[in-house]
Amino acid sequence: MARTLISKGLVYDGTGAEPFAADILVEGERIVDIGPAIPRAEADLVLDAGGLAVAPGFVDLHTHFDAQVFFDPMLTSSCFHGVTSTVGGNCGFSLAPYSAEHRTLVLHMLRDLEDMPVETLDVAVPAAAESFAEYLTAFEQQGPMLNFGSFIGHSTVRIAAMGADHRREATAEEIERMAALVKEALEAGALGFATKTLQSARPSPSQYASREETLALLRVLKEHGRGVAMFNAGGNFDLEQVYAHQAEIGVPFTWIALLALNSGAHRKNLSLHEKWYGKGADVRPQVSCRPLTAQCNMRIPSIFRSEDFSRLNGTTDAERISAYSDPEWRRAASASVVGTDRQPIDWSKVLVLASGSMPDAIGRDLGGVADERGMEPLALLLDMACADGLETRIQTSYGNEDRGEVARLLNVTGAVLGLSDAGAHPAQTCDAVLPTDLLGNWVRQGGVMPLATAVHKLTQEPAELIGLQQRGRIAVGNYADIVVFDPVTVGPGEIRLCDDMPGGQTRLLADRPAGMHHILVNGTITRRDERTEYAPAGKILRSTGVRSPQVATV
Repeated sequence: MARTLISKGLVYDGTGAEPFAADILVEGERIVDIGPAIPRAEADLVLDAGGLAVAPGFVDLHTHFDAQVFFDPMLTSSCFHGVTSTVGGNCGFSLAPYSAEHRTLVLHMLRDLEDMPVETLDVAVPAAAESFAEYLTAFEQQGPMLNFGSFIGHSTVRIAAMGADHRREATAEEIERMAALVKEALEAGALGFATKTLQSARPSPSQYASREETLALLRVLKEHGRGVAMFNAGGNFDLEQVYAHQAEIGVPFTWIALLALNSGAHRKNLSLHEKWYGKGADVRPQVSCRPLTAQCNMRIPSIFRSEDFSRLNGTTDAERISAYSDPEWRRAASASVVGTDRQPIDWSKVLVLASGSMPDAIGRDLGGVADERGMEPLALLLDMACADGLETRIQTSYGNEDRGEVARLLNVTGAVLGLSDAGAHPAQTCDAVLPTDLLGNWVRQGGVMPLATAVHKLTQEPAELIGLQQRGRIAVGNYADIVVFDPVTVGPGEIRLCDDMPGGQTRLLADRPAGMHHILVNGTITRRDERTEYAPAGKILRSTGVRSPQVATV
């Protein structure tokens, strides 16, 4: 087996302890030696880490790479930013199990709820994945560059059990069928169970579940004795119930998202967390350093939430322009539209990124431009969209903007880093840069926490939460998931729009981080001297049943 020596680095081992100078010797997939001066003659290849930080590979708890692997096994953009292990199936949207009969329903779910272009999915995604085990095998056969594990998704098993008739409460027999699918997935290696019961204008199948249904599926985790439950809570299973039921189920819970909302509503959720976590509830809110932004063109105006816009999904450009031009449609849309955060739209935060018909508006907020013209902002935007052939591009910001409040949330006891959403909303946002943003903009420039703490929160903490053994820490015998970066220059780099997805679809790509020198995944070098090359280095991650340190006592 090839032996790689990472020489003269400052090792941040993932535990949060102070760094130490050491060489690291990798043989095959594992770390075989850590020492102050390992002879270079022992290695086939030497990576110089002089003046650089050496850390475990980063673990991303919240991705939607479930489908992307079938057309992009590199799992961009995460692969450029130090991420070596990823978790999919979040929010209840796993890509299995589904039959050929239900394939369109599942693909449209991913389109409607995660903004994945169905033109791409239809080209890339397998005809069926009848079982979770079959899906994991298909994923592995794509040769992913990163490690991947997945939750079994509540919405997906609802479609499997109920078909198109999933906008209602399930019968006892259907719940029994869903429970059997969850059990089968856990036995195949699913990392746990994920659900979204939050009520929204773009409804997910799981939001129609009764509380009894959700509890029945969570109890499969209890019977299985392993895994994690992930929540986007609300409706029949709100956040209070998440905390109240954790002790009964007995596995770690995590929820999205504890973010600094402009409305201040997050403070109530923070108080709820502090109360229950202090009593021993093993419930981990996910926090993020990224501002909540989304961009889109008016062909797929994903930042708007209303039935009027949703009804235009799947229409032709001509049909959409006809609707946008219709005074009656405009009146209805104006009365019902809300933003991505389900709050009234603040047009002063809607930025024009591109418009052929009104180039003078580019870089300005739509509210200000509309005021100058004596128009309603939505009416002006729809005029621009029709004139631009739907290519008008806008961006909105709706939270996590107050740096002081974000810093506070990043340091909440029990909170974990999450919500990169990598793989989802590909043309709207690209928060796969979360690790390099944290290390550069928040640790180095903002001093929000020590570097050793930030590395711990990117590595050992999430690895322990989901029960990964021998990952998330630099130690002899562990898998050689390793990141070598320059703490003085590390940063996310530019995010640019590309049209490289199947079906002619566009996405945002962040492939030029600063200061990210070397990356190893299971001992395979995927990035060397700041250049990434594809290698099928990843493994399927399966639940081991290991518990995180917090013990539920409530």
